[in-house]
Amino acid sequence: MKSFPFTRSSLVWLVAAAWIAPLAAPLVSTAAAAERTALTWHALSAWPLEGKGWTDTKHRYDRLPARAEGVVRGPVWSLAQDSAGLRLRFVTDADAVSARWTVRKPDRLALPHMPATGVSGLDLYVRDAGEWKWVGAGRPAKGTTEGALVRGLAKGPKREFLLHLPLYNGIESIELGVPPGAVLERAPERYAARKPIVFYGTSILQGGCASRPGMAYPAIIGRALDWPTINLGFSGNGKTEPEMARLLAELDPAAYVLDSLPNLDVAQVKERVEPFVQTLRTARPGTPIILVENVAYSDTGFIEARRAKVAEANAYLRQLYDRLKKAGDKQLYYIPASHLFGGDGEDTVDGVHPTDLGFLRMARGATPFIREALAGSGQAAPDEEGFVALFDGRTLNGWQPHDGMPPLHLAGKWTVEDGMLVGAQDPPGKGGLLWVERPFKDFILRLQVKMVHPMDTGIFVRVGPDGRSHQITLDWRQGSDVGAIFIPFVRHGYVQRNPEGARLMRPDAWNDVEVRIEGEPARIRVWLNGHFLTDFQHTEETTRGVPAQGGIALQVHPDIPNVTVWKPGEVVRFRHIRIKELP
Repeated sequence: MKSFPFTRSSLVWLVAAAWIAPLAAPLVSTAAAAERTALTWHALSAWPLEGKGWTDTKHRYDRLPARAEGVVRGPVWSLAQDSAGLRLRFVTDADAVSARWTVRKPDRLALPHMPATGVSGLDLYVRDAGEWKWVGAGRPAKGTTEGALVRGLAKGPKREFLLHLPLYNGIESIELGVPPGAVLERAPERYAARKPIVFYGTSILQGGCASRPGMAYPAIIGRALDWPTINLGFSGNGKTEPEMARLLAELDPAAYVLDSLPNLDVAQVKERVEPFVQTLRTARPGTPIILVENVAYSDTGFIEARRAKVAEANAYLRQLYDRLKKAGDKQLYYIPASHLFGGDGEDTVDGVHPTDLGFLRMARGATPFIREALAGSGQAAPDEEGFVALFDGRTLNGWQPHDGMPPLHLAGKWTVEDGMLVGAQDPPGKGGLLWVERPFKDFILRLQVKMVHPMDTGIFVRVGPDGRSHQITLDWRQGSDVGAIFIPFVRHGYVQRNPEGARLMRPDAWNDVEVRIEGEPARIRVWLNGHFLTDFQHTEETTRGVPAQGGIALQVHPDIPNVTVWKPGEVVRFRHIRIKELP
C-alpha cells in the first residue's frame, strides 16, 4: 500500500523533531554526577556494525578498506573516515538510554551551514509496530561527550533501537549507558537475507546538511524499506573515478544508486559515468544500477551557467540510460530530478544542500524507483512481509454480511468486480456491513478505497457479533470526519474527531489506508495516502463495552435525513485488503 512507509509521519512532525533533537539530549554536567555514576555502561567495540561495505578497514568506523589508502585520492580517503551511514542496533528494557562517544575531529563539530547534531551527533530510533520511529538524539561536545539520548520511556518489554552515527565526523569509540538492572544487548540479526543497497555520490548523499544523522536521504530510504544501506557519499569528491568503480564492484549489493553528477562538470559526466557503469555491470551482470539525475538547484531558473550545466548533464545521463537500455540492460533504472526537490526553493540550506525537508522529498521521490529495481531483480518488497490477503480479488470467500447488526444496518449489497469489493445501498437508502469473522486483536490493516462525494462508509475493527467495535470513519461529506474514531452501538458516539481528514482524500481515485490497533485499552493509528492522520489512545472508560478482539468489517451506510445521503446509484470500492497480525 504505502508509497513511502517512513513517510507516514507528517512533515511538520519530522521538521519539528529535527529541531527538537538537540534539546532532547542535554550533556551530563557536574550537577548530574549522581545520574552519571548510576548508569551501567556497555562498550560496543565488538558489536555488529551495520552500513559497512568492507570488514578489512584500518579503523572500525572507516567506510573504505585499508588497502584503499593511497589508491583513492587523499580527500576521498579522509572523508572515508567519517561514519556516514554507519549504524548500531540494540535491544533494551531500560526507561532511559545514554551515550558516551568520542569523535575523531573534536575541533570540527559543526560546519558553517550544518549543525553539530548532524555533523558529529547521534540519532536514535525505536522499532514500533514494524517501523522505525525517531525517539532521541545526542548533541556533541569537544572530545568525549556523555549525555542522555532519551529519558522517560514507558515501562514495558525489551524494545529494539537503531542508532545512526555522525555524518561528517568519525567515531573513535562509543558506549551506551542504561540504569542498573536494565538489560542492554545486541539486536537479533534482521537483514541476513538482504543484500545492502549501495549509494555512491556527493555531499548531498553523504548527508549535508541534515540536522541529525538519520535524516540523510539514504538513511530515510533504508528505514522506509527496512533494508540495509551503505552510504559512500564523499563531500565534494564523488568524482565517479575508476578506482572507486573498482572498489564498488567488489561489493555484492541488492542495487547500486549512483548520484554523483553534482560533483562533475559536463565534460567529466560524459567522460566518466559510462565507464563507471560498465565496470559495475561487468562485475555484477544482474544487479540493478540506478542512475540519479543532478538535482535541480534552487537557483537554476536564475543562474544561466548553473541551469545549462544541470540541463546538459541530465540530458547526457538520459541519453546514456536510453542507449544502454536499448542495448539490452534490463537492470538499469533512472530517477529524474523532477522527483527530488520540490521546486519551491524551500528545501535547501544554500540552494544546493538539502534541509531535512529536502532530504525527505528526495527520499520520497527516489523510493518508488528503488522499490521497482528491487522487485525487478526478484527481491521481495520488505514493507509487505508478514501481510496476508483478506480479499482474493475474485470471490467473497471469507466475507459475509454481518447479521447481528441493528435493523437499520442489515441491508446493502456487496459484489466482486475486476478485483474490487463493491458496496452499494440495496434497497436504495439502505446499508449494512460485510465482515470477516475472526478473533483479530493487534494488527496492521492495509487497503485501498475509492469513493465519491458525498459518501459515508468506514472500517470497523475488533467487531463483535452484535456490531460493537471501533470504527475508523470514512465519512466524506459535509460536516463530518475522515479518520475519526467512532464507537457504534455502545456509546454510539465519537471518542476522537478529525474534521480535517477529508483534505487528504483523492476524489474519484484510489486512497491508501493503513490502520494499526494495539493493546488494551487500544491505541489506534491511521494513515491516509501516506500522511499520518490519527493517533488515539483509548482509556478504560472510552473502550468500555468494546470487545478486546474481533472481526474486520466494511460499511455501506444507510441514508439518514440531514446526516448522510448517498447519490443514487453510487458505490464504494475496496481492494488490496491485507492484514499483518502483531505479536
